[in-house]
Amino acid sequence: MKLSNLGERKILHNLEKFLNIGDDGAFVKVNDKYLIITTDMLYGPTHFLREMSYYQIGKRVVTSCFSDIAAMGALPFGFLLSYGSEDIDYKNFKELILGVNAQCKKFNAEFLGGDTNETYKLTVAGTAAGWTDKPILRSGAKINDLVAITGTVGSSALGVEILTKKIKVKKNLESYLKNVLKFTLESEPRIKGGYFLRKFANSMMDISDSLAVCFYEISRQSKVGMEIDLEKLPYTKSAIKIANELNLNLMNCALYGGGDYQLVFTIPEKNWQKIKNRIDATVIGKVVKKNVIGYLNEEKVKIENRGYEHFVKK
Repeated sequence: MKLSNLGERKILHNLEKFLNIGDDGAFVKVNDKYLIITTDMLYGPTHFLREMSYYQIGKRVVTSCFSDIAAMGALPFGFLLSYGSEDIDYKNFKELILGVNAQCKKFNAEFLGGDTNETYKLTVAGTAAGWTDKPILRSGAKINDLVAITGTVGSSALGVEILTKKIKVKKNLESYLKNVLKFTLESEPRIKGGYFLRKFANSMMDISDSLAVCFYEISRQSKVGMEIDLEKLPYTKSAIKIANELNLNLMNCALYGGGDYQLVFTIPEKNWQKIKNRIDATVIGKVVKKNVIGYLNEEKVKIENRGYEHFVKK
């Protein structure tokens, strides 16, 4: 049996049977705090758009790791990079490293070094470490919790669709497109939001592979279900404008596209009332006993358990 007979998520679910894995990062208690450690590998042909600069690639590998740190309710303090590529121009390599360093500094973390190797295609793997006094897991959702999300969704995947399909955008829409592509090419981790939520949320996960995957993963690990009001998904005005003008399905981009790096969390109603005016977040549903169900115009809509995934048969 090949890995592609299972798919990435099934592989990880099988490993959970004998390994203590399944959250956005690993955690180890050290005295009265928790050390959070996470790693992420990004491969040039599958992870990076041709429109991305080497500087943006450097920032992205840090963002992907720091987003996991944020989802655990922690603050990052250190980052290591493993780098591999063919024999590229030193200027491009330096730009990537500068991007890594800048993104680390932005979130008050140290770029601690790493390793360099020669590979056939650009491959970068980041390892990040953070601290928290209370890690937030995917397994903590409780029935009657509210389901909420930080920021907006869909813009990153919308930009990917426009770029990969080479969709032409009219000149009068260029400013809207620029705003959308900012999310596509330079998404940011929600560090402050994740750390703030550690004292209020019952469960949390970052949106890297898709929003739908988050719904299903939190539900699976918490042994609950979710009812999602799809009309409440938050979008930017630019994404709405572009999607409407180009006749693209923004809701599908939000549900099944990756790269938003926002946070999905579940939270008791009483805690939501305490924080709703203190964080940029939107309630989009509630936790129920079983099944993930979407509602649109008061009618049931199937939310598929899919998103970006490795080791799937093409």
